Amino acid sequence: MMIDGFELRPFDEGDEELIEKKLEEYNYSVVPPVEGAEEEEFVLKISDGDGTVIGGCLLEIDRWKIADLDILWVDEKHRRQGLGSMLIREAERISREKGCSLSALGTFDFQARPLYEKHGYTHCGTIENWPRGHENYTLAKRLDLPCPAYVPSHNEAQAKYEVSLGGKEDREAIINGLRSHNNAHVTELIEEVSLNKKLVDAEGNLIAACVAEVDDWGEACIDLWVEEPYRSMGLGSRLLLETEREAMEKGAYVMLVWLLDWQAPFFEKHGYTVITAIEDCPKGHRFYTMRKDF
Repeated sequence: MMIDGFELRPFDEGDEELIEKKLEEYNYSVVPPVEGAEEEEFVLKISDGDGTVIGGCLLEIDRWKIADLDILWVDEKHRRQGLGSMLIREAERISREKGCSLSALGTFDFQARPLYEKHGYTHCGTIENWPRGHENYTLAKRLDLPCPAYVPSHNEAQAKYEVSLGGKEDREAIINGLRSHNNAHVTELIEEVSLNKKLVDAEGNLIAACVAEVDDWGEACIDLWVEEPYRSMGLGSRLLLETEREAMEKGAYVMLVWLLDWQAPFFEKHGYTVITAIEDCPKGHRFYTMRKDF
């Protein structure tokens, strides 16, 4: 398929990582990262006496020193003992130690919003009907401001367990545990499909690309990138429209995009609406969720 004289192709191996790097470079050109900062991920786990992971979280810290409490999971048999609070406190301790000013996260209505709010997180917006019949909440907490420590009334775990750093296998166990919990609440599933595509010129040089997929809940998401000399030519719009068309064909009912405020005007022109906003993420800017329903 040709778009304005450029060939539309599927991704080759390594293209997704390349595009994500180019998007990151562009964002950091708008707001420079903290000097010397690197992206970091921490796998925090709690294990029982047999070494089985019974809870954990993934903490990601970007070069703006924003902490993302990406995943938190506790095995059903061990809930309401204070394990989740232990993980949150340790994630925040590490984040503060690393100089983070803000911690942000997303959680569904069948997950742990009340627990996060007890720890001082505030509601920044709701994604309604995602997945179908449910809601997703965006929450954030200032780490550079004082906040009273929350200690749960059921705190038996404090004396029995400890939080430690985990590895690759622990990471997979935490992700799989949360996925199993989520899928017990969301039964209307479709086939996941990648919609990644790129535009190349006659010599095969990369001109523009999108990283996109439809997940098994029927949500499509997208990131777009266009090489600077080719911006303002409508290539991003053509890629977006083509991806939306394909997403609808694959069964998606909503397109979600997570982006920064300087990227929002492009999507607003194409019918997307801001539904969540985190202030000072990074400092002086907002981090948005935008949506478009099909």
